[in-house]
Parts: sequence; C-alpha cells; structure tokens
Amino acid sequence: MVFYGTNSSRLKDGQLNNVTCPNCENQTSMTYSVFGKYAYIYWIPLFPLGKVNVLECNHCKRTYKLKELPEQIQRKFEIEKHKGIPFLHFSGLAIIVLAITYFSYSNSKEKENEAIYSANPKIGDVYFVESNTKGHFTSMKVIEVIQDSIKVVYNDYEIDKKSQVDEINKSVNYTDQEDTYSIEEIKALFDDEIIYDIERE
Repeated sequence: MVFYGTNSSRLKDGQLNNVTCPNCENQTSMTYSVFGKYAYIYWIPLFPLGKVNVLECNHCKRTYKLKELPEQIQRKFEIEKHKGIPFLHFSGLAIIVLAITYFSYSNSKEKENEAIYSANPKIGDVYFVESNTKGHFTSMKVIEVIQDSIKVVYNDYEIDKKSQVDEINKSVNYTDQEDTYSIEEIKALFDDEIIYDIERE
C-alpha cells in the first residue's frame, strides 16, 4: 500500500503593526503565519505545492487568508513575508535524482566491466544469453580458456523472462552440451546484446 498525500509546515511567524482590521475596524496589529504546502510519499516530502498565508487580528481574533484582506495590508505583508522554499520540501525529489544517478552510474560501470569480461574470459564466467528460440533466455558457462577461444557448456533449461534466468543458473543444470567460441565471437555476441549479462565470481 502506497502512502501519499499533502501536508504543510510552518515557515515563518510574524506581526504586522498599525493595520486596520476589516472586522472590528480597530487600528491594531495582526499576527501572521506562513505555511509551505508539499506533496509527500511515505511521509517524505516530494515537491512543494505553494504557500498559505494566515493572519489573525490581535484585537478581535478573526482570522483571514491574505487575499481576504484590503490591498494596503496585502502590500505591507508582501514586504515581510517569507521568501523562498525550504530545501526540505524538495528532499523526496533529491532522493529520487540521487537514486537515478547512482543506478545509472552503477549500470554504466557494470557494462564497462562486462565488456572487459567478454574480451578477457575466465573459467567460471556465466553468460546470460538470448536463446535461438525467440523470446526465451538461457545461460552458458565457461569451462575452459584456450588461447584465443573458449569452451562453454550450455544450461539445459530456458526461461521466457530475461530477469529470471538467474533462477535456472544452477550447477546441476549444466551437463554435457558443449561448444567452442573464439573470443572475437564472444565480443561480437556481447556487442549485439545476444549476451546481455556476464556474471563473474
């Protein structure tokens, strides 16, 4: 269940002096509060939704939204109001941006490493590959490296979801179905994304 909604936090309190209250018509002072509204998900502020300004007459205790007050009081308030939006109200977005940046960097680094692995295979490397059967995926394991070529053994099983090939990547699933590839062929299969992932212990 996803918890989301809107909330607000108090940004500033202050007082306007020598103003006339529209309700009691006394020249008095008004206490004001500025609230910053924001959207949240799982109680983490995601992004700001603007501000709400509430003023209270210190004589009759009537409360107003800023737009309900005469222009003269609105102008006076504009001079003193809170400017800017707290960084806290952007914290959710900041977390999302940092997470995306981290995963993009991590994925890029992983692909760099896999390119190195494809050019320099080692015994035990596992290649996750798209099968000859359209829409199916399997794996093959390097069992021998011979100068500029390698010998692999195929997984006996295929699966129809790329993300689940790890579930069939078990030692007992590799039997006697062997094949030999040149390292250039392996690199080409990696570049063409037939080999879409390489796992090295």
